Order: sequence, then structure tokens, then C-alpha cells
Amino acid sequence: MSSPISANLVPSQHGNTSKENRHLSNFKPGFWGDIFLSSPSQMVYSDDMDAGTQHEYEELKQEVRRILVANMDKSSQKLHIIDSVQRLRVAYHFEKEIEEALQIIYHHHCNHIEIDGDDLYTTAVRFRLLREHGFDIHCGMS
Repeated sequence: MSSPISANLVPSQHGNTSKENRHLSNFKPGFWGDIFLSSPSQMVYSDDMDAGTQHEYEELKQEVRRILVANMDKSSQKLHIIDSVQRLRVAYHFEKEIEEALQIIYHHHCNHIEIDGDDLYTTAVRFRLLREHGFDIHCGMS
């Protein structure tokens, strides 16, 4: 399989241009196209949304906020929601709610309320989230 060769002008070290043969590639377009080539200034932000989209955006934020402050049967449910919100990179909208939820989880954890029965994944998520948010939790307490 041969690749097309093109003669391109290439500047040399002394400022002269020389004709050099360079290989050109003919890559097929990727599955994602050029979606990742756009710069952040070209992406859509909340300022660029129409009124309907902005309203839906605000409703969704309020729904997540309600979920974060709602009482749940198990603190593990709240941990997984906080983890998901952080992984989606939207936690900055809910910093106060996340901090309050983690305060409650930390209090329950320190008093050994509802810890029995947690699986290893839940224990690891609790440990990571509490440590990330500055709570003084030790490996032995997890």
C-alpha cells in the first residue's frame, strides 16, 4: 500500500526553502467527526440558551437540589448521588447541599449509625468523598 507523496516547500536551517518530498496521509474521518475540535468559546453555555432551554435547565438543577436535600433510607444512596453529580462535573452548582449531606453522613459514620451491611464499593466511595471534602476520616474508620 503506497501513500501519495507531495513536494512541499520546507524552510531549511539557513532560511532558504528547499523542495522536499513528504508523505501525506489520507485518514478516514473518525466516528466522532470534528466535535472535539471546537474550542470552549464555541460551545453552548447557559447564556446562549433560549428561554425554554434555560427554564428546563433551571428546573433540572432544582430537581437535583431536591434530591440532594431529601431524606433517604440509606446514606449510601446519597453517597452514590453525590458521586454521580461530581463525575458529571456539575457539583459546583450544589456545593452547599453536598457539604450539608456529607456532614450528616460523617456524623452518622462517626456514631456508627447504619454502617453495617455496606459493601466495599460504598465504603470506598464514602471514604473518598469525605476525604475529598476535608473531613478527618482515617482508613480504620472506613
